[in-house]
Amino acid sequence: MTNAPDDFRDTRDDRDVREPRRNDRRDMKLDSRIPPHNVDAEASLLGSMMLDDNPVGLAIERELQAADFYKPAHQNIYGAIKSLAAAAQAIDPVTVADELRRTNMLDEIGGLDALLELQNATPSVSSAGRYIQIVKDTSVLRRLIKGATQIAELGFSAPADVRDAIDKAEQIVFNLGDEQMTDTLQKLHDLTGSVTEILEERYEAKQEITGVPTGYYELDRLLAGLQPGTLNIVGARPAMGKSAFALGMAVNVAKKTGRPVLFFSLEMGATELTQRIISAEAQVESDRLRTGNLTDSDWSKIVNAVGRLDIPLYIDDTSQITVMQIRQKLRRVNASEALKPALVVIDYLQLMGGGSNRVENRQLEISEISRGLKLLAREFGIPVVALSQLSRGLESRTDKRPQLSDLRESGAIEQDADTVMFLYREEMSNPEVELDQRGWADVSLAKHRACWSETSWLSCGLPRPSAARKTSRRHRLRAASAWQSSV
Repeated sequence: MTNAPDDFRDTRDDRDVREPRRNDRRDMKLDSRIPPHNVDAEASLLGSMMLDDNPVGLAIERELQAADFYKPAHQNIYGAIKSLAAAAQAIDPVTVADELRRTNMLDEIGGLDALLELQNATPSVSSAGRYIQIVKDTSVLRRLIKGATQIAELGFSAPADVRDAIDKAEQIVFNLGDEQMTDTLQKLHDLTGSVTEILEERYEAKQEITGVPTGYYELDRLLAGLQPGTLNIVGARPAMGKSAFALGMAVNVAKKTGRPVLFFSLEMGATELTQRIISAEAQVESDRLRTGNLTDSDWSKIVNAVGRLDIPLYIDDTSQITVMQIRQKLRRVNASEALKPALVVIDYLQLMGGGSNRVENRQLEISEISRGLKLLAREFGIPVVALSQLSRGLESRTDKRPQLSDLRESGAIEQDADTVMFLYREEMSNPEVELDQRGWADVSLAKHRACWSETSWLSCGLPRPSAARKTSRRHRLRAASAWQSSV
């Protein structure tokens, strides 16, 4: 019998040619590839946390979890850092090593030398926000792969109910997306309940001031005090009294409420600010304090004033401070003090650092800072007062009273602000102003998100040693001295 040509060979039993079999996973390579990760970003983030507190607060704020790290040793190190942060303990290689030793994990991560290596190899602490994002993004991708594998398992399991398998697959994807999203939807019925409680408290209290009293009586009457979660801008050209106005507000709030007030001064040092406060409180000319040319009476006033200034006012004179740093410092005070902070004051906004090297220009950076301060106010539920420089353009106008368009470097400041106030002193542009009007600043309420948009003007005495002044009919509104209570 002649053998059939190869072209006619029966291939029905050829094992190289076969129908696809159910549950054949030869093409499934999900488990054979290395999942997405970035060990360098993880190491840099952990190193930055042992160099500075800000990355720790930022990671906690962004809800970074130990499971988001790819390397097990990094998971353990971050877990130790979170434990130290929760206990308000210092975070450095030695304290982290001690925490890991307590949980018998120090040898697992390579000992103290491994922690020191992480710290020394950190490229930039200021890039911590980006490191966090990289770690979280790669973690999401790994969970996405895990979810895809689970869905593939569903398909290969040959479920009897295909519709049910699709529902389960959808649930897997939904759960993954749900992890990335905070539920901010609130039912109106629930909101009305909480708002009604607030309104009831106001109704029973019968008080005009529902927010934080500034000490400027007419301003408090117009605003009902500085409201929680608001960004309040105080704008003026140099030498108009921004710092004096804000400092008076800060001192009065600390006195009136007994709650912590944080004053961030990027222009003047803490010593100079303290001297100003003592001068105003003691009613002793600041020049005398600077020169030491004091009488016995002056010294007695100063001693008494210092005794009255035992108030929870915190002053920070860090130059180019960032929103992230302010948040971390606010969180510390919030954790260490019995009462919640009442107010944050920043003098002034344009001197702040953006905290990012990726911003293309200063205008965008100011926009980021402005938005960050607004989010900070909402996050902690307290008013933030930020001083702002105004454009030089107003100097060329006949009427030099500020307008919203004069806000310097960014329209985002006006957009983010809940209130905008401007200071103007006639004596700075008109040397012939009457003597009894010197030391007074006109304050315009140019924007009030919760009320009218019409500009309202009032006048207030800047907090400096001066004789008591009576209300003048020339001014439509007159505010009390900054050091005086609004009651």
